[in-house]
Amino acid sequence: MNDRFFRENREERRRPKMGLETENPKLFLEQAKAELENYHGIQDRLQESLAKEKDAKQAFEKDRAAVTEKIEKTIKDRQKELEQSYDQKISQSSGKIKKAQSERDAAKNKGIKERIADESAPLKQENIELKRQMQGICKREGAPLFIASKFFAVLYKPVSFVEVLILILLFLLIFAALPLGLYFFLLKSKGILFLAGIYLLDILLFGGLYVFVGNRTVGKYREVVKQSIAIRKRILRNKKSMKALAREIRKDSDEGHYNLTEYDDELACLTQERNDFIAQKQNALHNFETVSQEIIRDEIENAEREGLEALKAEWQRNTEERISLEAAERETTLKLSKEFEQYIGNKHMNVEDLQAMIQILEEGKAQSLTETILKLEEGDKTL
Repeated sequence: MNDRFFRENREERRRPKMGLETENPKLFLEQAKAELENYHGIQDRLQESLAKEKDAKQAFEKDRAAVTEKIEKTIKDRQKELEQSYDQKISQSSGKIKKAQSERDAAKNKGIKERIADESAPLKQENIELKRQMQGICKREGAPLFIASKFFAVLYKPVSFVEVLILILLFLLIFAALPLGLYFFLLKSKGILFLAGIYLLDILLFGGLYVFVGNRTVGKYREVVKQSIAIRKRILRNKKSMKALAREIRKDSDEGHYNLTEYDDELACLTQERNDFIAQKQNALHNFETVSQEIIRDEIENAEREGLEALKAEWQRNTEERISLEAAERETTLKLSKEFEQYIGNKHMNVEDLQAMIQILEEGKAQSLTETILKLEEGDKTL
């Protein structure tokens, strides 16, 4: 109780009383100086408080951002690990499916080839017999076996479009490309007459040989050639039939001929395995996003909560201190304006002028506040 009494007395003594500027101007100026110094002290502490509040806020926000980043990174890494785990299983399963599919395709292709070979075997055998028949005719008639060859048919009796095309290309090669090639690469400098000579020699040599062989075969064994042509046409028809048969077999969608049930069962099993892995991955990711992710977030936040709360509390303390000092600054400003400035003037509301006026009063150069202010201003003018 006594302490409270003395505190109230001290505050009462510090508070300027009505008329003190007249009754005791020195004490009035001392109180004004003390209040002004107190105001400056509040301003200094306020600036320090603002700086501390800013630093505390930045430290809190930096740590909070670091915690958020840590949470997001951890969640991202865990999710990536989870996806990679299932992706590896899915990839392995896909590899097995690919291998099984390749084996099935190989078995199917083998079956198709075997089926084509089986179903075209009669036609192949017939062609073999036809070729033997053609050779037998040549032997029986005493004709050269050359007549039974494909090369003879191309040169003298082509029966298909391909054979006609080959004959044209042979003629172009022998009677056009060969002479021109010899001339341009070997005899171009000799003149155009050499080109004519090459053409003449080419025609005589190859043309003569062609006519000679034709006379010795087509001209002499006309009936043998005629029968050979008929047989070759049958052989070509059989080959076309075999190609058509092969196309039909390859287009046939019925795979029951190839015994692929075992491969299909394995593929179905592997496909189901991969689908199960995909479904497990989707469920695991859904569970991670709805449950595990929040658990990770809570674990990290709980681990970092104490440090963040300490930083936040420090920030709040500095904020409260700043608010308190701002209030004190406003109150002190109002008090200075209301109790002192109206008597002393804004011009002289600084520590230097107040100290100078106190000194004037102490030296007895003035007796009142007004006189003291005038003396101070006179001294300023003198300076």
